Amino acid sequence: MADFEMPNFDVPFPVERNPQLEQASRAMWRWIDTYGLAPTQKARARMQRTGADLSGAYVWPRAELDMLTTGLQWLALTFRIDDQMDEDDLRERLRARVATIDELCNILHGQPAPGSSPVARALSDLWAKTSAGRPTAWRNAFFRHFRAFLQSYATEARLSARGTAPRLGAYLGWRMYSVGMPWLWDLDELRLPVFLPDSVRTCGPMYRLRRAGAVHIALVNDVFSVHRETLVGYPYNAVTIIRDTHNCSLQEAVDRVAKLADAHVRAVVQARQELSGELDRQAVPPQARAAASDYADNIAANLSGQLIWHSSVQRYAVDDLQPAGRSASYPDDLLPGGGSASSVVGGAAGPRHRIG
Repeated sequence: MADFEMPNFDVPFPVERNPQLEQASRAMWRWIDTYGLAPTQKARARMQRTGADLSGAYVWPRAELDMLTTGLQWLALTFRIDDQMDEDDLRERLRARVATIDELCNILHGQPAPGSSPVARALSDLWAKTSAGRPTAWRNAFFRHFRAFLQSYATEARLSARGTAPRLGAYLGWRMYSVGMPWLWDLDELRLPVFLPDSVRTCGPMYRLRRAGAVHIALVNDVFSVHRETLVGYPYNAVTIIRDTHNCSLQEAVDRVAKLADAHVRAVVQARQELSGELDRQAVPPQARAAASDYADNIAANLSGQLIWHSSVQRYAVDDLQPAGRSASYPDDLLPGGGSASSVVGGAAGPRHRIG
């Protein structure tokens, strides 16, 4: 056990969980098997301990089955990427990471998946299915947020190569994206009767709502994951940064992170109030206004749901780690040896981030 007492996170929003979890979970596992994303017993066990399906039931509690299933596929894929980038990359291959991120981003730009990587092939097919017929503004928003999520791995790799530790403010600047919530919430628009007007999607209150909600979930994640991440030598965690910056105990750092999380709960409440006034100011039509309110309510509910998810799964337990402090759960088909852009993602398929 980690040597600290878990704080009591106060999240005053209702808990919502999708009632179609069981059926969507079965569909998610069929998809994982189709693309060979968990081809070994150890890889399958890691995915099961992660509980991507349960997380998705809290991210999209109001979604219909088809949309929930699509969301779970995205979560399974990105948890797979996260594990291999953050834990399985024993050599911290900077060039390979950067080239991999570029190629994954290019897939979202419409370029074909290179080589035979199951991750690249799954991403290509999933993005084609998800983006078909969607408004350009929505596609652009999703791409920006998913690209920022992917690029956070390259940011961390560059810092590791330099042996540089970030300050908390800079860290939270990319942590809101590395936790994954912005693009997960973009997917939530797929269940709404209408897509959000771009003026609503990009307005100040909506940005502040999304940022505060994402950072809160990221901070909760950092507390739950700090023990495991310390053992695997992963330094990009708010608890670790505060402990090292202030030369304080682990418990003191955890308590500071919990207070910071409380401040972001208050920011979510404030942003929701401001959003109502912004919808008035823009004279948003009734259907779009109802969709925006529904969307904002879902974000708030996610804070409660993700807290429960973190408390329910074994993703951040440490009993599966090897003595060296690494799990090496997946075949090395995302970051194979070299660093050339032509070979990184296209390696032979095998037999954090910390996304919330």
